[in-house]
Amino acid sequence: MSKNDEALNLVEAKIKELRTNVPIKTFNKNKLAEVEINKFYYNGETVNRIMIVLRANGCEHYKKNGGCSMCSHFNGTMPNDIVSDKNYIEQWNSVVNGSFSDEKIENFSLNNFPVVCVYNLGSLLNPNEISVNAVKYIFQSLNTFKDIKKVIIESRAEYVTDDILNVIKNNFSGVVEVGIGVESTNSTIRQLCHHKGLQKLSTITNAVRTLHKHNFKALAYVNFKPCFLTEEEAIQDAIQTTVDSYNIGFDAVSIEPTSLQEFSLANHLKLLGYYRVPWLWSLQTIVKGVYEKLNNNGVLDLRLGGYFDEEVLSGSQGEGFAGKNEIFPYETSGNCKYCTPNFIECIKEFNKTYDKNKLLSIKPCEHCYNVWLDECKIKDSRSIAQRIIDILK
Repeated sequence: MSKNDEALNLVEAKIKELRTNVPIKTFNKNKLAEVEINKFYYNGETVNRIMIVLRANGCEHYKKNGGCSMCSHFNGTMPNDIVSDKNYIEQWNSVVNGSFSDEKIENFSLNNFPVVCVYNLGSLLNPNEISVNAVKYIFQSLNTFKDIKKVIIESRAEYVTDDILNVIKNNFSGVVEVGIGVESTNSTIRQLCHHKGLQKLSTITNAVRTLHKHNFKALAYVNFKPCFLTEEEAIQDAIQTTVDSYNIGFDAVSIEPTSLQEFSLANHLKLLGYYRVPWLWSLQTIVKGVYEKLNNNGVLDLRLGGYFDEEVLSGSQGEGFAGKNEIFPYETSGNCKYCTPNFIECIKEFNKTYDKNKLLSIKPCEHCYNVWLDECKIKDSRSIAQRIIDILK
């Protein structure tokens, strides 16, 4: 057995072990997991975006292989139960009629949101997670709201097929963007650090080609700072992966700093002292590095993801961190207490305008900038596989 194979087996075994500790919860299957509102940059202006998270059956990769190393969205699902077409339709109807919130929302309408995200804590294009009939119903409904210009969904690359895209295209006339978890274009990092379960990059490139064939937009998710990388290694990997994603043909890239959820491998390593959530200063370096490598003087469709205290209209059905819900992390990327709040506001401004100067003009903080610089100097001469073996064996 090669060292990489041994490391991958150790990672998967540890992730599966951690998942056995996830408490079994019961949720109302007719109620959404979350509804969130934030600002978004679209067609040259800042618009309102609504994010709708369906209470769903959960990610198939999680069920089969334990899932990705940073993710615990499965905490918000019911592994011993099934969300049916009827449940999905009831959830969706609660969005359409505004009844999803326990509190009355004045003049709520999906027409108030030019951009709508519909997520299912997994792949919306995987019929084993949500049926084609339910997807068809949702997009037929979306098509009745003429002020909706763009719908964003998510899927693993292997579920992007002609058949499911035709279903959506035949029932919705607006722009559809499909977010795909690329995470890293480095296969060793993608497999060992992210535990993505996606060995061939060609699966991703083929998905982008298929999306464009049907006039869909392709969005790449780049998970920044997975397990087992130093801060500097993670920065360089995020820059390279973002550049590679544009070169592959993705229309947009969203850099997703790792947050900590219970029962994830990232969280486990943090508790052992082997992991720290990414520094926000690193995001500044990544954005600068991407523009420099692409030699781009214009505006890239480059977004910064993460949980930054947006307006949550629909909260938890169970117990969640900060009174929010089961899928919210308890720790997100950050600097020190003095500069983090302002930095987050600058990230929000960047996402609303795509103006890179909103980030690049942030001045170094006297309390933590030099600490971050010192952390970026830390090196690890071991291979990634050896690091995993040393920690997990």
